[in-house]
Amino acid sequence: MPYSKVELSSVYSASSDYSNPVARFMPAAYAVTPDEFVHMQVQADTGGTGVQTSILSAATALIVKNLDGTNYVTATFRSAGNSSTDNIIRIAAGAFLVVSDFTVANNLTLTANSAAVNCDVFIVGT
Repeated sequence: MPYSKVELSSVYSASSDYSNPVARFMPAAYAVTPDEFVHMQVQADTGGTGVQTSILSAATALIVKNLDGTNYVTATFRSAGNSSTDNIIRIAAGAFLVVSDFTVANNLTLTANSAAVNCDVFIVGT
């Protein structure tokens, strides 16, 4: 079973060697233990390509990597509590989209701007 753990810490100090810190930020680690994950490579067309997210009953993360070096991709999805309003986010060439708030009941749509674009899609959940 795969596991992940995210830890963040920071120190604010007037000294360049961070001695005598004024403030420390060290919250507890955020750990996720997904039951399932799905990885697929999708070719996003200019007319829009649907990606089925309902294969999982609930999701904790959606990650989309635009594999193209020139063209952007637009991701359209819905998030919890957002009713029937779509979230529309542009993913620049070579960039990532990472989202933790999306509903699996409504599929993700990836739309290329001028030519077909390959994307890696990861869905983590239960």
